[in-house]
Amino acid sequence: MTRDEARRLLELGPVDRDTALDDFAFAVGYRLMTPAERRALRISVLYEMGEAAPATPELAVLWHEDRLIRGEREPTSTYDRWVLMKARDEAERPAFDEQFWSARRADLEHAGFEPKEARDVIASVRASLGNTPTGLEGDDNGNLEQAA
Repeated sequence: MTRDEARRLLELGPVDRDTALDDFAFAVGYRLMTPAERRALRISVLYEMGEAAPATPELAVLWHEDRLIRGEREPTSTYDRWVLMKARDEAERPAFDEQFWSARRADLEHAGFEPKEARDVIASVRASLGNTPTGLEGDDNGNLEQAA
C-alpha cells in the first residue's frame, strides 16, 4: 500500500461497497489515460479549484514539468533531467501490473467484498480490458476459479 492510499483510508474511514466500486472504476479509467492526459487532468483539477496558474506551488511545479516534458523548454538542471527520465519510465510502463490489481483487490475486500467476490470482479474487468493473467501471478489478483 502506498503512502497516498494509506492516507486516503485514514481520511475517509470505512468505505461501502458502492464507493469501492466507484473508486475501482476511477482507478482503472485513470490508468487507461496516457501520462500526458493524466498530467493535464491533475493541472486542470488544481486550476479548477480556484487557483490561477501558477499561483500555488504544486500547480506551478506541475505546469513547469509539463512544459519540460512537452518539449517547450530545455532541461536546465539535474531535477529537470530526472523529471524527463521519470516521464519516460512512466510512458514505457504497462498500464496495469500485478501490484495495481493486488491493491484494488485489497480495496474491495476492505469495503466488505468476500475474497472470491473481489477476485471475480477483478477478473471480469481484466477480461474486458484484454488484460488476462499470464499464469505467473498469484491466484488472488483476478484469476477466476475453475469449476470442478
